[in-house]
Amino acid sequence: MNRYPLIQRQVQEQQGTASPPAKLNLWLEVIERRSDGFHEIESLMVPISLFDRLTIRVASATEDASTSVEQDRLQVIGSGAPETADNLVMQALALARTTRSIPPLAIELTKRIPSRAGLGGGSSDAAAMLVLLDDLFKAPGGGEELHSHAQQLGSDVIFFLGSGAAVAYGRGEKLRDAPQPLLGGDLAHFVLLIPEVGVDTRTAYASLSPHLTSGDSRSTFQGCDFVEKSDWVGSLHNRLLDGVRRIEPALDQIASFLERVHPGRWSMTGSGSCFIVAATGRAEAEEEISLLRSHLGDWADGTGHLVTENCGSVAIQVLEVPMWIPEVSSR
Repeated sequence: MNRYPLIQRQVQEQQGTASPPAKLNLWLEVIERRSDGFHEIESLMVPISLFDRLTIRVASATEDASTSVEQDRLQVIGSGAPETADNLVMQALALARTTRSIPPLAIELTKRIPSRAGLGGGSSDAAAMLVLLDDLFKAPGGGEELHSHAQQLGSDVIFFLGSGAAVAYGRGEKLRDAPQPLLGGDLAHFVLLIPEVGVDTRTAYASLSPHLTSGDSRSTFQGCDFVEKSDWVGSLHNRLLDGVRRIEPALDQIASFLERVHPGRWSMTGSGSCFIVAATGRAEAEEEISLLRSHLGDWADGTGHLVTENCGSVAIQVLEVPMWIPEVSSR
């Protein structure tokens, strides 16, 4: 049985490859700031069919005579992730080495999930690294050890060690089952609008005014809102959007644009900067994309850039992706 179905992978002797997915926050409320500096949250998280690719193998002296096999080698294909110890993949490796011996590795990370967009790509990559290392060099502490390391790496990492959609709470490291039937059984698709403007997670949380997380302003997650077929598209919510709109004028203008074009069926994921337009299936998603692009003509310069009022030209990537439901299979 695959203990970590969100991390689809193939493992052979001395090497393994994984396809870590992106995630969306369909609902996110910030409840309060904690004494440890983190924030108490509640969020409905779902995986989507947008994947990075991570390959690791035991380094061989014959691969590159000019490079010592006494050190790890990380190659990142694509943009948005460092090839240094700051990469969460390398931090996951360092944590794993505190409990067991792992030889030098050749690591290749292909980035398809945009960085600093609230899609969880770095966290997903870190979870994939923990799982691949456990496949190849068994963690002595088993699943408890992997979950402990995931919590040390970041609040979202533990989600990717789960089996699918879940409600995250605490600072995001605690999970409970998502309401069922999730999204009323709709084969949900999402139109992603990803501007080149990135948002730092700490800055996004720091941007919230105290009244935004007061008892009077706080929203309570209602699981029933996400089990009604078709109606769930109007239930998307993200408290962090309030602060992000104040600190990033370009994102504020994109949010205003989406409210004009797709009123009531859009939101932002995580701390941004990726926006979501919800659809109950592929055909509806294609209609939403057509509607979006027909309106972009009044706001675009013809090169895939949005011309904002105060921030010049901002490149926008538009994707259509379905929610991903992994198959739990034997391995």
